[in-house]
Amino acid sequence: MMTTLEIPSVLSSSQRRCQVLLMLYLPDFAVTPQSIVGINGVDDDIARQDIAETRDEIQRYHRLDIATHHDGSYRLEGTTLDQRLCLLHWLRRALRLCPHFITQQFTPALKTQLKQLGIARTLYDDTNLRALINFCSRRLQRQFECRDVQFLQLYLQYCLIQHHLGLTPQFSPVQRHWAQSRGEFLTAQEIVRHWQRRVQQNPHTDENLFLSLLFMRIRTPDPLRDAHQQDERLRQAISRMIGRFRGQTGMRFSDEQGLTDQLYIHLTQALDRSLFGIGIDNSLPEEIGRLYPRLMRTTRHVLFEVEAEFGLRFSDEEMCLVAVIFGAWLMQETDLYEKQVVLLTGEDKACEELIEEQLRELTLLPLNIRYLTLQAFQKDGAPREAALVITPYATALPLFSPPLIHAVEALNTQQQEHIRVMLES
Repeated sequence: MMTTLEIPSVLSSSQRRCQVLLMLYLPDFAVTPQSIVGINGVDDDIARQDIAETRDEIQRYHRLDIATHHDGSYRLEGTTLDQRLCLLHWLRRALRLCPHFITQQFTPALKTQLKQLGIARTLYDDTNLRALINFCSRRLQRQFECRDVQFLQLYLQYCLIQHHLGLTPQFSPVQRHWAQSRGEFLTAQEIVRHWQRRVQQNPHTDENLFLSLLFMRIRTPDPLRDAHQQDERLRQAISRMIGRFRGQTGMRFSDEQGLTDQLYIHLTQALDRSLFGIGIDNSLPEEIGRLYPRLMRTTRHVLFEVEAEFGLRFSDEEMCLVAVIFGAWLMQETDLYEKQVVLLTGEDKACEELIEEQLRELTLLPLNIRYLTLQAFQKDGAPREAALVITPYATALPLFSPPLIHAVEALNTQQQEHIRVMLES
């Protein structure tokens, strides 16, 4: 019996998911398994897999869902604010991954809808929008790349359609205050005034806030040039955070300014994500918490400075990224990454796990623990790169072995301090 070879898709999985999601934003377009098959060039099974993976991603990162209607078509479900923030991310991704789809499908669909709704052409004409974006560039003192200009043109056209249909994002009091307090809000007001001069219609006040958020989200923080009041608040909070880290750990950084700048760049964006419910990769906390428990705990304590200043609490995922930054800078200050601790294993798994937990609690720094069976150690000795061997089992010390510490059930206080000093020296 002969089988038919499946013709592989010319698109990658990431490209296909991008196109699937953007289809859901196309006005008056029925997204079905069949339409996905036609546009992405895949079979039914892959089309359904792509929709499932897209749904999973937007659930995790954007608090949205993809619902299946009785006619078999798919619809986005979620607040207008979350839908706009999701499109902000995915449209920028699509301009990089699948520009052909943007040119052939997304852009024409937006233009058609704008015409059908009778929206004033002066508001969405490409030339006028480019002029408006250039104006924003000057006001914000930012140079927009060609792809940023293309993104803003399309995105502003989409927002025009949304506003015309009465789909305006709603903000909580905290979100409202944050958007109004940013320097981007003044530019957003200028756009709205431009809008009002062209059409005799007052846009919803929350459109000002969203335009402010839009420019916040596409901003690249610059620790040397950013001079807004909120930027200075963050710098001061970071300075206190580093001071608290230094006080709790006794560790100093030779280039505190460099660390401050990196934390500033990261936390500027983390604040926006936390205040507006934008998720990030959630696979980090469990693994980092297991490998670097003390670093994680210390980071949580010192992040209090930023959380208290801005009235929020960072998620475990956001906290992990800050811990990674601290850990990377600590590694620059030491040669720990060149050291390796060997833990001998045998039959007492509970004891081995306890010793491992003790080892990882000894230092803030990443710890390279290698596991070696007692039999292998007795036969071949420790790896050449090992700096220390720890064993809960009685064993003879081979020739040319690194220092060996024998732990009876657990590491005692003296042993722990000895190991810590060795690792951090």
